[in-house]
Amino acid sequence: MDRKQFLKAGLLATVTAAAMAGTGRAFAEDGSGKESGNEGFDEIADVIVVGSGLAATVAAVTAAEAGAKTLVLEKMDQLGGTSRVSGLNCAVVGSDEQAAEGILDDPEWMYEDMRKVAEDYGNPDLARVVAEGSHDLYRFLTERGATFKQLKSGGGHSAKRLLWAGGGRYLLDALVSHAQSTLADTLEMRTRCKVDDLVFRDGRAIGVIARENYSFDYGAPETDDLENQTGSAKRIGARRGIVFATGGYARDKELLRSESAVLAQADTMTNPGATSGVLRMLAKHGAQTVNLSLFRLSYPIPTEDVCWGMLVNPDGKRFVNELGSRNDLGIIILRQMRDFDGKPPLLVYDSKGIELFHDKQRLEMSLSGRNFKNGTMYRFDTVEELADHFGYDRQTLVDAVSRYNEMFDNGVDEDFGKDMSALQGAAIKQPPFYGMNLIPNNNYTPGGVRIDTSARILDSNGSPIEGLYAAGEVTGGVHGAQRLTGCSAPDCGVFGMVAGSTVAGATPVEP
Repeated sequence: MDRKQFLKAGLLATVTAAAMAGTGRAFAEDGSGKESGNEGFDEIADVIVVGSGLAATVAAVTAAEAGAKTLVLEKMDQLGGTSRVSGLNCAVVGSDEQAAEGILDDPEWMYEDMRKVAEDYGNPDLARVVAEGSHDLYRFLTERGATFKQLKSGGGHSAKRLLWAGGGRYLLDALVSHAQSTLADTLEMRTRCKVDDLVFRDGRAIGVIARENYSFDYGAPETDDLENQTGSAKRIGARRGIVFATGGYARDKELLRSESAVLAQADTMTNPGATSGVLRMLAKHGAQTVNLSLFRLSYPIPTEDVCWGMLVNPDGKRFVNELGSRNDLGIIILRQMRDFDGKPPLLVYDSKGIELFHDKQRLEMSLSGRNFKNGTMYRFDTVEELADHFGYDRQTLVDAVSRYNEMFDNGVDEDFGKDMSALQGAAIKQPPFYGMNLIPNNNYTPGGVRIDTSARILDSNGSPIEGLYAAGEVTGGVHGAQRLTGCSAPDCGVFGMVAGSTVAGATPVEP
């Protein structure tokens, strides 16, 4: 989406918010939305945190523990955002779990791993903050009640460092429980409160225009930001600043189509409210947006474990080198789905391929039917039984498997150039056989507002916009072209800590 369109959409939302606020003061003709004078706030906090996922909750707890009266505003009807429904592997250097297994690790190694897949996109300084802060985040979480169930290896990581708590909700529940028991006087969290715009004085953001009792339109999420007028307007001031941690825009099909038409048909397991309303509003106020054209596709199983199997389209024909990168592979699959009216391809394994899986925990979830939407894998004694289950012609699938095995034996993939020598003996020969539909998920959007290492939102000149901070997926430039597996959680958590600390330490003004 070009900047003019992006700002126009943000301006429309602002005009709507101003009309609903009923303040009697017009916004500037240039659409800046900046006001001065007697703002007439209905209530005032020290810090406002917009959003309630991992980044927002960590930021809010950090600010509140520093003594700042903190208010969390969440537009949906429950707290947690996408973090609550995410598996949320968390890359950590120097955890107790690593020490128990005698694993040596170093923040510099994690940083180098992150930058290897960044393809020179993004800001290396931001990636370094994440890598160097991962251990501090680990202590922050565990000291507030979070526990991790498993230490795992991850594709692209030079050390075994991925921690899994059972899902994002377990981290969030621990933090919320901690806040309720120890921060009742300084931290309040509200749902169904949508932030539509900002209030400025002399170039500093000093508050928000929000709507209480807002009801998200689950039936039309793509137009919710522009058309939903539910709720009653309220003006809330912030003495120290406002932290935006509202997540990504994977549900915003309009924005995705403007970047790549095929992306709009990718599945997503993100929160239904993962739209670009806040991103548009911040851009309209001068925040620089970066990396909006980048994307990160994922799958119910690890990308690095797709290679052990064979992919066929709905006609039963193999169509791709399964050793491709996550995005290259995903785009080819999405194009196939477009050509077959949305029908997904079939991924087939034999028992040897299953043995080679890197992430046994996610494999077990797939085999037991617990791996979220479209993540179930089925077991069969024969290829013919597998074909029957998924509605394929038996002979067509058997022929495809036979050709694949023949090329495997010859050591040369004549059709798509797959490196058969890298498969460690995994063909499609040894029963039982396993099958699943493989649909790319767009669960993470790399683009967002630009920040500095102190989590301050920057304008197009690279200067901080006073009073505005951001953390997590609403930001861009942390990861670059590819986000390494398990690095979203430390990004959210580390920059949540940074944002919460920075805003709590900001010089207060009286709105």
